[in-house]
Amino acid sequence: MSSIQPIPMKFRVPEVAFPKGWYCVADVHEVSADKLKPVSYLNQQLIVYRTQSGAAQVADAYCPHLGAHLASHDGCIADGAIVCPFHKWKWDGAQGHCTDIPYAGIPQSRSLKLTLYPTREVDGMVLMWYHPQGAAPDFEPYASTALQRDKWVLFDTRVWTSTSPYRDIFENLFDTAHIVQLHGASKMPVMRSMDSKPHGLFVDYQIDPDAEQFSIKNLEVHFTGVTALNQLFEGRGWATNFVISATPIDNESFLQTIRLYVKDLGSREINEQIGKPWLERFTFEVEQDFKVLNYKKHLTQPKLCGGDGPIYQYREYAQQYYV
Repeated sequence: MSSIQPIPMKFRVPEVAFPKGWYCVADVHEVSADKLKPVSYLNQQLIVYRTQSGAAQVADAYCPHLGAHLASHDGCIADGAIVCPFHKWKWDGAQGHCTDIPYAGIPQSRSLKLTLYPTREVDGMVLMWYHPQGAAPDFEPYASTALQRDKWVLFDTRVWTSTSPYRDIFENLFDTAHIVQLHGASKMPVMRSMDSKPHGLFVDYQIDPDAEQFSIKNLEVHFTGVTALNQLFEGRGWATNFVISATPIDNESFLQTIRLYVKDLGSREINEQIGKPWLERFTFEVEQDFKVLNYKKHLTQPKLCGGDGPIYQYREYAQQYYV
């Protein structure tokens, strides 16, 4: 365990700012049509639920009337309407407008509205759109074609609360030197290209099968902005797909979640043989990273040298998401 005490973020980043993008606020299986799920992300209190049509939706947790938390006491969703626990005002879960004030006898009002956020369901995640100035989405999240095409099994999920500077969590993947120096890999990974895509970024890796614990023949990495990541590993007769999200809780910490999907090979035992070592290795390396990242400072002008990897190229890409 480190002897370093937690270091406030104001001493470690030039500014505390959440980038625009699609943030995971729940996993798909956690959200239902008969219950409001309260969550706390991006310095906000939110509720996640399903509308009457079955679509996942994220909304502000506070009633616009007098500020009651909609998931407190007996606040609920019934027949697609969110019922406030305080005065029993009803809000349409899909459109947000007020549908009933039981003691006022007024018709539905399109002007009285609950704040809703654009919401998507992608690769087992419920994603909400965040923009610091409230602008509408200007890109869509990446959806794995592999997960849509083949039969996969969600092998397991791991969750960490991190105090790393948010800018550094995915930048860390472009620091190729630490792959050898911290994680003990035999060779540095080589990125052949970094290509802009509508959803964000595609990274093409040069694969050296002899340099890996697992014999990999293909690696595809797709970023959704700077908030989520999809890593597809393919070998001879097997494949794994990591779906990774990073969502700020507040100015001091964020939640990182990895979901490991294994291409279904027909039996639980065989899937276990593939999934278990991948999960163990990934978990070990993430926890190694956090032992450093949770205390590091984000340097705006780091003193880089040859072999450090395309850190500045990633920063140039990432900057477009900071408004």
